[in-house]
Amino acid sequence: MIRRTAGYFAVLLVTVYLFFMYDAPVLSGILVFLLLYPAASGVYLAIAGKNAVPDLERVPPLGEKGKKIKAGISVKNRSSHMSTRYEFQVPAGTSGGKKRVKKKFRGVLLPKGGETVWFTFDTIYCGTVEISVDSMNVYDFLGIFYRRVRWRRKAQVKVMPVFELMPLEITRRTREFQADAQEFSQDRRGDDPSEIYQVREYREKDSLKDIHWKLTAREEKLMIKEHGFPLGCVVLIYIDYKRGGQSAGGFSKMLETAASLSITLVSEKCIHMAAWYEEKNERVVRWRITDEESACDMIWNLMEIRPYSDAAKKQVCYDDTFRGQEFACVVTIDGNGGMKKDGESFDFLKL
Repeated sequence: MIRRTAGYFAVLLVTVYLFFMYDAPVLSGILVFLLLYPAASGVYLAIAGKNAVPDLERVPPLGEKGKKIKAGISVKNRSSHMSTRYEFQVPAGTSGGKKRVKKKFRGVLLPKGGETVWFTFDTIYCGTVEISVDSMNVYDFLGIFYRRVRWRRKAQVKVMPVFELMPLEITRRTREFQADAQEFSQDRRGDDPSEIYQVREYREKDSLKDIHWKLTAREEKLMIKEHGFPLGCVVLIYIDYKRGGQSAGGFSKMLETAASLSITLVSEKCIHMAAWYEEKNERVVRWRITDEESACDMIWNLMEIRPYSDAAKKQVCYDDTFRGQEFACVVTIDGNGGMKKDGESFDFLKL
């Protein structure tokens, strides 16, 4: 485009020179055309710039790490009479890092026409990939001058991590840990006296304090109450994403670690909770995980996490949120995917 503009001014200077050197009517016509061309181009660009509209509806909302993602950007010409020549760039960047890849597209739109440009990009990291069209260059008839139209259209693709099982051991203490809950197991008894799991006949070595006296009197034989097992969150996965040293690779590793740990606990039928601090709203986000679907939902929402800077305020919110609540253990995941159990490093995770 710069070469065409430079060429236009070079032709204009040569034409002016020839106009004064030679008395030729054709030179007058060429000179008039060259002098009026910028004004005509300006009018054309003012109209064309309003009629060229990009659309990001063909950008998929979901992808998976390690697989290519195909996205489409549609460009439409709303004018019934004018063709439009366009060019735009699409920056694509991953959350947690500064790395952005730019792809350039150009083409010509016929009146009331449109086209979709397709491109693919690799997903080296998981996280949220932002695809945007910040502006579009609309060119005149000969591609000499252009007008930059600001659009600021954005779309997000959430690149999910691969859920892989993690080597760990769940101890008997954790499996039998009874956390507070409103829901109780239908196939396992426990020691919560607020809920009755089942009533059965008395057996030798049963505790007399568990006798159901009303039912005993009715049945005329000793009946025992078995207490319920609360389905509370036994393990807490806390994602500690504080500001400083963020990178796309570290963010991706953090998501992968959280996903793998959560899906492993699900496979072991260990109900757990994931939590992280949301500085903007000054709250701790909590997510109860009981199955694969809730684990995926947790990761989907975790991708929106932003690093916090006020550690003191974070700690206050954490203490207020979990005051009076007990877990068998707390696994902390930092912004680079590193793990600690109850504040201590480990070689093998034993919950």
